[in-house]
Amino acid sequence: MKRNIITTNFAALCAILLVAASFAFAHGGFDHVTGTIAKVDGNTVTVKTATGNVDVKLDDKTEITRNNQKALAADLKPGTRVVIDIPEGAKEKVAHSVKLGVSTATH
Repeated sequence: MKRNIITTNFAALCAILLVAASFAFAHGGFDHVTGTIAKVDGNTVTVKTATGNVDVKLDDKTEITRNNQKALAADLKPGTRVVIDIPEGAKEKVAHSVKLGVSTATH
């Protein structure tokens, strides 16, 4: 009987650790900036988020996509929804990737 309790407790502990590990790796090593582009100034994109504006720099390694297709820096326009991935814990906010959504700007 004691052996079954120990085995059950061990299995439960393993399950808890597995779930905790999945949460730890959920971001894949990136912080996310989500919102709409407020402005683009050179290689800096200002994103209007729910908590305020965030400036993110772009470099020659930044991947820009729309609908899983390669996009251009010229496609970064005010009013466009974005999700920008920045390496987790980076001191300088340099985008690893920019995923473009739909434009919320009215013409």
